[in-house]
Amino acid sequence: MRAVHAALGLVARQLDAASNPLRRSVASRSSADKAKMSFSRGAARRVSIRASLSPETAENVVMQISGVIKFGAPMYNKGDARGCARLYRQTALSIARDASVTSEEIRSCLRDAVAKADEIARKAAEEDPMGGEEDQQTQERVAWALRRGLDRVVDLIMDPPVDEATVYRPSDENDADDAAGDVDAPAEDEAATPRTPTVDAETAALFDFAKTPDLAGRWRSLNDGVMGGVSDGRMRAAGSGGAHAVFEGTVRLENDGGFSSVRASFGSGINLSQFRGFYVDVRPGDEASAGKEYLLVVKDDECVTTQVNFKAKFGVGKKGGWERVEVPFAAFDRPERMGRAVMRGALRTEAVCEVGLMVLKGEGNVGAFALDVLELGCFK
Repeated sequence: MRAVHAALGLVARQLDAASNPLRRSVASRSSADKAKMSFSRGAARRVSIRASLSPETAENVVMQISGVIKFGAPMYNKGDARGCARLYRQTALSIARDASVTSEEIRSCLRDAVAKADEIARKAAEEDPMGGEEDQQTQERVAWALRRGLDRVVDLIMDPPVDEATVYRPSDENDADDAAGDVDAPAEDEAATPRTPTVDAETAALFDFAKTPDLAGRWRSLNDGVMGGVSDGRMRAAGSGGAHAVFEGTVRLENDGGFSSVRASFGSGINLSQFRGFYVDVRPGDEASAGKEYLLVVKDDECVTTQVNFKAKFGVGKKGGWERVEVPFAAFDRPERMGRAVMRGALRTEAVCEVGLMVLKGEGNVGAFALDVLELGCFK
């Protein structure tokens, strides 16, 4: 219960900060300036939606939707699509009928989703009067029609970014030095006590699979099954092919899925603020995986309690030798929850709690993949 109340308070502060720019902290001004630039490129309509809701109402709507998805998705995954759809429908109608929700676009979005779901059920009943409406496949389609409406409402409130992310590659400098300089350093009195000793070397390995391949066992799988998908993925120690780890699996699109990932935890967090970014030594695991794009996923201590993460894209070349990709901390400027942008400060590099690798559906990324990983660490 305390965690729920903490999450509610955090969202309230985030939404309040969005409508009161002068109350943002000094440490987040750089991120705020970038947000304003993105904002000016076409989010005026979404601003009017958010401005038409009080911070408390906006918070309540987002938390209602997040909460019902948290319960509904496991029901769907266990085969109870009808129960999942019923929960989604009740929530959509509850929000649409709430007098405090003064945005007609939000109300219309939810009513349209309910109408579409009802139309799917009606057509199924007409085609099969003996039970077509209750058919599992029909109920799955009904649930997804409602889910998309709920997701759209969160998008409208939280205002996702519209610009394209940079893809970091071995042969591309990516202006890492300039990017790193854009991040405001915390004031001395705001700096957290380091939880790791100062490293004199220019790099520090967090996972050296060449020396200890069994470290692959510390990485857990997190695939789109949490949303009803059927993709798979894992991190394993390489066999007779050499001392390294392999991130492998298959990205599939069934049930609106499309991602595979692995994550490694650092417990309560480690202090990486003395570094400028992450590096990863990689190569395609096979010819078919050459040219695929991946995501480096990072969570700080705040992310762990709010289900938020930061992602940055990187690519690999052709099948061959090992290549080092460097991703500056400044690249992790897109906090998101379930693929949708949220409002919060920059990544807290003094308290990094989790790193991960992900393959997300997109051109060239669907199907089997294999990424050999030799080492993952930080650079100065």
